[in-house]
Amino acid sequence: MFKRAIMVAAVAAAVSAPAFAEVSISGSAEMDLFYLTGPKTFNQEIAIVLNFNGSDKLDTGDTLKWKVAQKVATDYRYDSFGNREAWIGYAGSWGELRFGNQFSNTYLMMDWPYGTKGAGNLFADTVISVGGQYASYFSPNFGGFSFAAQYDMGTGSKDGTAYDLTASFASGDLNLDAAYYATQDATQAQNAANGKGNSIKFVNGQDNAMWMVGGRYNFGSFGVKAAYKGTEMKNGASKTSQDQYLVSANTSVDKSTFTLTYSQILDSEKNGKDVNDGVKQLAFQWDYSLSKNTGAFLQARYQDFDSALNPAIGWGFDGRQAGKDNSARVLIGTWTGF
Repeated sequence: MFKRAIMVAAVAAAVSAPAFAEVSISGSAEMDLFYLTGPKTFNQEIAIVLNFNGSDKLDTGDTLKWKVAQKVATDYRYDSFGNREAWIGYAGSWGELRFGNQFSNTYLMMDWPYGTKGAGNLFADTVISVGGQYASYFSPNFGGFSFAAQYDMGTGSKDGTAYDLTASFASGDLNLDAAYYATQDATQAQNAANGKGNSIKFVNGQDNAMWMVGGRYNFGSFGVKAAYKGTEMKNGASKTSQDQYLVSANTSVDKSTFTLTYSQILDSEKNGKDVNDGVKQLAFQWDYSLSKNTGAFLQARYQDFDSALNPAIGWGFDGRQAGKDNSARVLIGTWTGF
């Protein structure tokens, strides 16, 4: 009886012993105060992001990984736990697979490193999708070249689908990037606010696509980047397309970095006819390092609209003032990462 008790205790201890899976918490917190012309408003924005990451080394030598992420106390989205990201996957020398609620890699590339320092409202916020319920593959690095592919089967009850392809090449101070995203019989369902994450919505005959190419180069403390982006939306016999681009330069001096970015949304084309709905924007940002993980910044942005029309791809982007031909914003903020 005693030996049996010892054996049972040993087995129980082995089963209940912690597996020592790695779990980490990271994130960021940002506080912005800004003044916007047009409605002439003074306002603030608080953005706090929490990321929970875990991994476990498998007996095969591969790694099981997972991530749950959310924004905290926002007034419009991501407050449900995992609404921002919630995925599980496997990684090894062959690459990485992920399944679940994820950001579109095309959107992430447009958001960073290109749509930064005040340029994201035109370049990253004017996308046809930010994420979905993907099956994703990320390749290993092949001498500086890497790629990723994502596929979204939609709700499973309809035939709408979406796919995403990105590729990058890095060699020394040179970086080249390209991306393509498309939906078939589907459009983006903006349901991140209701606890379901981002997903596509079945719309018969609705085919959307967006693509971009970009490059970056650093000359010591001086850097330049440029990117070109195209968007096309088709619904039955109706077709609308609109292109845009940005060019940016930055330089660093001691604890300061200064960035100047010019962006432009060109006039759209609808069913073969030009529409006067373009936008020009100039953005400046001064970043000042307060510590290894914290920085303060001053941002000034001016937008010049070709007309009172909303750009075909620019519904609701930050700074758009209905019926106005221009707008400006001055912002001061603090960002910290942990």
